[in-house]
Amino acid sequence: MYSGHFNPEYNLLLQGCETASLFLCYFGHSWTLKKKCNYFCLIYVISIKYVMLNRSIFVSLYGNFKVMRYTIFLTLEPYLAQWLEHECGGKKPIPIKRGSAEADLLEAYLQKPPRNSDYQPQLRPLPGEVEIKVPYFKYKESRTYNYLSPRAKKYLRQCIRNRFKVQLWKDIESLGNTDKRLKYVIEEWMEAHGINVDDKNWNTIAKIEQRTRAVYYANRRLTNHNSSKHSIK
Repeated sequence: MYSGHFNPEYNLLLQGCETASLFLCYFGHSWTLKKKCNYFCLIYVISIKYVMLNRSIFVSLYGNFKVMRYTIFLTLEPYLAQWLEHECGGKKPIPIKRGSAEADLLEAYLQKPPRNSDYQPQLRPLPGEVEIKVPYFKYKESRTYNYLSPRAKKYLRQCIRNRFKVQLWKDIESLGNTDKRLKYVIEEWMEAHGINVDDKNWNTIAKIEQRTRAVYYANRRLTNHNSSKHSIK
């Protein structure tokens, strides 16, 4: 039964025979049989080599097209870049997960590159930047929508930082009172989330945890105070 696909070798033979036959029809009216056979073989070989060359060029171009990707570059602190890469599977460029807050933000703010002559697309990350793969969106193809404005990059950076804080607080707060062993808890958390354990990263994350804890308990005391006032009335 016909499946919709020809055998590639059979196609190659057919194209060679067709090319040689057409050549003889146009130019070989007065030739002898021997001359026709010789020219047929010559044109047949040349046509097959031509088809094979075209096929190899097409396969090469198609292969390059398949791996073509569009990325954006975002400045992040080292601890935040390492955490994001780990959260997204440890791949480079970083593939943003579908359905995440970052993906929703990209879908909202990705736009077509500027058309003015001053715009030069960035090809590789600068020091302190991470490369983020533009995800597929049904109504925003990455081939067309692959530019993020400076303001949108600021929103994306804040979104990533906020999600980091939420996860840090959720994981460490669940351990209860960790004042005496906070140093070791943070180190273990950093290792578990792909963050290099060095003084700079540890101090930054410890300060974030302390500020978050202070805000949390301040809001908790305020809530308890308001609740007690209502209960007295």
